[in-house]
Amino acid sequence: MITIDAEQIKRAELLLKNIPGGIDKAIVRAINRSVESAQTAAVKKVKDRYYIKAGDVRKTIKIKKANYSDRIAIIRATGSPVALSKFSVTPSKPPKKRRKTPVKVRVLKGESPKSLTHAFVTRLSSGHIGVFERVGKARYPIKQFYGPSVPQMLGHDSVVKYVEERAKEQLIKRFDHEIERLLRGAGK
Repeated sequence: MITIDAEQIKRAELLLKNIPGGIDKAIVRAINRSVESAQTAAVKKVKDRYYIKAGDVRKTIKIKKANYSDRIAIIRATGSPVALSKFSVTPSKPPKKRRKTPVKVRVLKGESPKSLTHAFVTRLSSGHIGVFERVGKARYPIKQFYGPSVPQMLGHDSVVKYVEERAKEQLIKRFDHEIERLLRGAGK
C-alpha cells in the first residue's frame, strides 16, 4: 500500500488553505495519476521478465480510481492461466507439414528453451493458435498447454517491488505537481 506522508498533507493544507477543496483535489488527482503510472510500470516489468505482449497483460488489469469520498485507488488483475502460445513458441504458427523436431517454448526471459517432445502447434476452428498434446493414442481428445496467469506474473516479488517503488515516486511527484497547479490557478 502506498500512502501520502502526514507531513506532506500538513504542508499542502497550509499552502492550499485559501483554495476551497484544494487539498482534496490535489490528493485525488495525484493518486489517480500515480495509479495509472503504476499500471504502466507493472506492464513494463512483466514484459521485461516474461515473453508476453504488453496488450495481453494490460487487458487483464483493471483500475478503480480514487474520488473525493473514497481516496483509495486499486489496481486489480484477474485472469486464468495464459495459453502457452502467447509466449515464445517455435514454431509460432502451424507448420504446413508435420514436424520431426519438438516444439520449443520459453516463458521467462533469460531461460533456455524447453522442448515439448509430444506437443504440436495447431489452429482451432475458432482461429486460436495453441500448443497442444494428445491425451491418448487416439487423435482426440487433445489438451492445451498453459503458462502462468497475469496475476501470478504480477505477483512475483521483483515485479511487486518495482511497481511499488514507481508508484510511490510518482505519488510524491504528482502530489507536489498538483499543489503547484492549484496554486497557479490552473487546476480548478
